Amino acid sequence: MLAFSTGASQTMFQPDGINGDINVTLWPLQNGTLHFCGFQVLAPQIFWGPAFCPAQVRTAMLDGWQARLRGLSAERPLTFAPCELFDLSFQGGFLLRPEAREECDSHLCGLTTGHHLGKPLPADNQIKAPPQKETSGQSASTNISI
Repeated sequence: MLAFSTGASQTMFQPDGINGDINVTLWPLQNGTLHFCGFQVLAPQIFWGPAFCPAQVRTAMLDGWQARLRGLSAERPLTFAPCELFDLSFQGGFLLRPEAREECDSHLCGLTTGHHLGKPLPADNQIKAPPQKETSGQSASTNISI
């Protein structure tokens, strides 16, 4: 889990904000470093511009952080595209398998922030774990659910 303060407001890290989408900023760290190394990645704890907040807001941030730390063991990790969706060979170029690409074509957003497929990014997929979904007997890691 990444925990940090930004020194900026949350609006500054939106897709149309001066710093760009926070999901794009976090993608290389969460997927390219933590997930790649085998970690389960929890949603980040972001303190938006604490230096510019009133004291009572900073206190509320710290109280929320303390409460979150107590419940970490119950949190669901963020999800990343499973390797099974890709052709893991040099001949296949390590690209999305055709059947996975076909499934993704029917969705409005890309698979992940990094696998956007030329579509809009999935909303907040680097800062919030997705809700639990029924998998009707299939392994969640092999489902393509966006």
